[in-house]
Amino acid sequence: MIQKLLVTLLFLNASVIIQAQQVSSKILDEETKEPIPYASIQFSKTDGVMSNEEGMFEFPKPKNITSKDSLKITSLGYRAESFSLQDTIPEIIFLKQEVFEIDPVILSNKKLSVDEIIDNVKNNLDNNYQTKYIAGKAFIRETYKQRIKKFNFDVEKSSIDNINQTLFDTIVGKFPKNFTSLVESYGDVYSYNNKKSKTNLQKVLLIQSKHEISSIKKIQEDFFKTLRDNTKPNSYLVIKSGIIRLDKTETIDSILGEEEKRKAKPIQTKNKDIQKYRDILVNRLFENLFINEEASVDILNKSNKYEFHKTGFIEIGDDLAYIIEFNSKGKAKYKGKLFINTEDFAVIRADIQGAHKIFDKHFNMLGISANDLSYNSTIIFTKNKDNKYSLKYLKISDSQQVGIDRPIKIIEKNKFVKGRRKQNQISFQMNIQIMNYSTKEIVFTDSEFLPKSMFEAFKPKSDFQIKRLDSYDSSFWNGYKIITPEKAIKELKIE
Repeated sequence: MIQKLLVTLLFLNASVIIQAQQVSSKILDEETKEPIPYASIQFSKTDGVMSNEEGMFEFPKPKNITSKDSLKITSLGYRAESFSLQDTIPEIIFLKQEVFEIDPVILSNKKLSVDEIIDNVKNNLDNNYQTKYIAGKAFIRETYKQRIKKFNFDVEKSSIDNINQTLFDTIVGKFPKNFTSLVESYGDVYSYNNKKSKTNLQKVLLIQSKHEISSIKKIQEDFFKTLRDNTKPNSYLVIKSGIIRLDKTETIDSILGEEEKRKAKPIQTKNKDIQKYRDILVNRLFENLFINEEASVDILNKSNKYEFHKTGFIEIGDDLAYIIEFNSKGKAKYKGKLFINTEDFAVIRADIQGAHKIFDKHFNMLGISANDLSYNSTIIFTKNKDNKYSLKYLKISDSQQVGIDRPIKIIEKNKFVKGRRKQNQISFQMNIQIMNYSTKEIVFTDSEFLPKSMFEAFKPKSDFQIKRLDSYDSSFWNGYKIITPEKAIKELKIE
């Protein structure tokens, strides 16, 4: 009995210690009581976290704290606040808006036109931003939602009795109308020139609808099994839409065999797939940073397509920044706001949106459409140990609409039977409209210079921890510096 009591007391004590090590708080505007998103919470020059859109933040309390260790909170247009890490951090922290008089003497050498400011930004990119090899820790969160507005298959002709409108209606009835997924990962990121990166994952959290994981593949598998059961051995399929042939010539058994191979993949291989996709995601985000010469976010590399307006100044920590608003002159894709350091002309923050109702028209012809409807991003840079700016935080939210309204023919052919090769044909009209919504967030910490030899020798491991859940579990990240999940993520549940 005493032994059980001791174990219980030890467990409770350990729980209290764990909770004490995790600090959480919410940052509000002192006047409006509104949350302050993307505030910087710094423990040192290079270490810290960000507040989320609801003003929330949490972090593991550093070990071996002394009286000199402090927590500094800064945000655009607000007076900085500091707290001793030895003290209890308030559950709610109010920041006061910084209203200041701009001394004409201080700005006497800053009376530049907006075009001169933008030219200075472009001319100083190499000096301001980390263009060498850099290493750091990265927390990546990706949320994805899909909503199916229309999903119809109208059978016009079928020479196979068991493949008819009833079968297609059953397939459509099984198909889920909404998908949801969340992927969070933490690990090392080695990058070069904000273009090329390699990731080494340590932990991954997955929340995915069971339907999303299996429904499409299962429906496809069931359909092809039905085809196999109602067609001749050694038959192959030809799939056409109008006069357009969509497929390679394949047997039904080979299609189903590929699916079985996919299912039989070992865990280690699946981990490599996740690692590979994280690499692709980070590289794409890096490549499209507006500070890169060939970035698709072209507000600097094609600045002549935009109108820039200087609308004021704002304080960011100890620095003063220009507020520059920009808009599309015509067909350019973006509009938004840049915050540019008045001393070194570095863009330290950018808020970018799509400039048009349809952000990007990819394709709309012959019954097929694919359009980006919206785009919003927030990008924040911070100085690292080398006194260069590197990416601290990036968030991109976008939405797309995809539509297909096309005739489809599935033709069974067989060259091993006498007579005509064509055995059967199924014709139907496919009408699908899908909405996709995604948000990607990356927070970088502990950024530092990396020797070229280490970057080239870096090889990721695939033995990282993966946890698959049906609802969000914040305790999974205890002890890690992540961006606190918003209420919608905390309440996410997959039925």
